[in-house]
Parts: sequence; structure tokens; C-alpha cells
Amino acid sequence: MSNLEEPSESSLDSAQTLSPFPFLDLPSELRSKILSYLLCTDRRTIDLDPANHRTSTARLHLFLVSKRFGYEAYHVFYARHTFRIFQTHGRFLGKRTEPLIARLPPYYRRALTSLELRLGPGWSDPPKPWYVSDRLGLEDCTAVRTLRVFVEVDPSSPVFKGFRLNRHFFTNFSGALLQDVMELLPALETVEFDAYPSVDRDGALMTRLLEVTKKADMRIAWGLQREWGDSLADKLEKAGLKARKARGLD
Repeated sequence: MSNLEEPSESSLDSAQTLSPFPFLDLPSELRSKILSYLLCTDRRTIDLDPANHRTSTARLHLFLVSKRFGYEAYHVFYARHTFRIFQTHGRFLGKRTEPLIARLPPYYRRALTSLELRLGPGWSDPPKPWYVSDRLGLEDCTAVRTLRVFVEVDPSSPVFKGFRLNRHFFTNFSGALLQDVMELLPALETVEFDAYPSVDRDGALMTRLLEVTKKADMRIAWGLQREWGDSLADKLEKAGLKARKARGLD
């Protein structure tokens, strides 16, 4: 015999009279905070990836709740994640595969606030989709203020001798790619650099990237993984200046 009790008439009546929670009547800041809990993934950088159907697709169903709810939801989702400009997963490197941001409608691109340019995959033969053109829709990214550049390898390093086309090939390619991206982003202010430990901040690749960024009059920032910040020479110079000022010599 089942231990489950039949619901009473009064409990059925009360369930039928429950009203939906008035989510849209909450203050906008609170709605945005709640939506960020629902929509933000552990992978804060979004790219073409076979895992997207597990990490992101279910969340995007919230866009379909209503027109107003969907409007607020997609603004939170696209503003709180960094989108990678060129795909890096091996499954999506074919010449016919368009980058993710090229597939987004213009109104989604206008909600983006940060993009990532990842340099390293295909350093001896860059993937065919890795070129800047109008198809990317970078001109639509009017809210993007930060471009994150992550460097995986620097093929100008001596350890790559014998494996690279020539010492300057990937340096020239990467510098030109970064310059083209910056030129098409209408509101870009900051370029943030980060890298794997093997990448030298004073190497040929990083030197070229920094030169291109300074020439474009962009603010330079440093990511948390590499913890570059100021170089040792910069720190010593600043420490020396502070000591001189403290002694009244400057």
C-alpha cells in the first residue's frame, strides 16, 4: 500500500491560485545579479567548442522566456563573458569554419564588452580562418573596451630553431593581426597581455605586440596568469626614483 496521501481540495486550490514571482518588478541591479548567477559559466572565455552544448546551451533557453526577459538575459550573458575572436579548437580550424563572433547577430555583438585574441595555435602555419575582415563584425562591437591577448608560445625563441619557417614569420603575422583587430574595434581602450610561463616579455613576439599597441595609443594592462606587471628593470628604476625623492635629491 502506498504511503502517499492524496492532495486535499484546499491544497489544490491554493496551488492553483499561486501567482508567478514578479521578477521584472525587482530593481534592475538585482535582476542583473540574479541573471549573472544563472547565465555565467565557469569558462569565462567563450569559443567554438564541442563542450558548449553542456556548458552554455541550456542557459540560453532563458532568452526565450519573454521579449523583455530575453533582452536583459542576453545583455548579461554577452557582457559578462569574454568571446574569443578566432577559434582554437582543432575541430573548428577548417577554412570553411567561420569564427564564433562572425556567427552572432549584430545586436549580440553590440552587447559584448571584452574579446580575446589567442596567439600560438598554428604558429608554423596559421589556421585559414585567422584573418581580419568585415565578416567578423568587429565594427558592431561598440561596447568592447578591453581586448585580451594571450600568447601561448613565441617561436622566435631559440628552442624553435629548425622547426619554424623563419625567426620573424609568426612575430610579423601576430603583430599585423593585432593591429588589424584594434583598427576595427571602434571603442577599444585597453589591451591586456598574458601568456604561458615559457613566453618572455622581452622576447621578439611580445616586443612587437607592445610596439603595435603603443602605436595605436592603447592602454596596456597585464593579466593575472603570467603576473608580468612591471619588469624587474622597471621595478628597480621606480624604487631608485622613490629613494632619491625620499632623500630630497630630485
